[in-house]
Amino acid sequence: MCGAGGRPYSAPITSVSGDARRRASDKLARLVGSGLDLVSFWRASTEVLDSTVPHYWAPWWFTLDPASLLVTSHFDEGIPELPDQWLLDEYFQDDVNKLADVARSQRGISTLHEATGGDPASSPRWHANMTLGGDQELIAALRTRTGEVWGALGLYREPGQPMFDAAELAFVQAVAPHLAEGARRPGM
Repeated sequence: MCGAGGRPYSAPITSVSGDARRRASDKLARLVGSGLDLVSFWRASTEVLDSTVPHYWAPWWFTLDPASLLVTSHFDEGIPELPDQWLLDEYFQDDVNKLADVARSQRGISTLHEATGGDPASSPRWHANMTLGGDQELIAALRTRTGEVWGALGLYREPGQPMFDAAELAFVQAVAPHLAEGARRPGM
């Protein structure tokens, strides 16, 4: 399995400097006003994330209806269509780390390892992720600065890789409002 650009991984997992994260955040802010359609925005945002938050395969980008928090679209270079079973599991299976739950949470970001108290094997979601090669899962709500949720982001890491760390979670939280604006106003 290969992700965007034929690579299964975005980049080796190495330490990223604060300056690199600031540049990445600035680039994402500029992308919002660049007039890109939604798919082009997600692709350009993926390139920025590739260098700041290493992940397996490709990000899962979602738009969500801000009132109901239902998925209205999905974009992933590696999986062009959401499997029906994924939708059934997301909406009907008792589990943790669901998009709407993370979107409603105060933090607006969660990892599957955190949500399961360090026991991801207790989650049906983890078992489904493992069939696709992903052990770790990070879900972030894409909220505007006023609190409206316009999307969600899923990042994954394969078994044996370092956990998503506090700096990576803080970066994703910090750029989530830019990503939310990009989801809310594609092509503007």
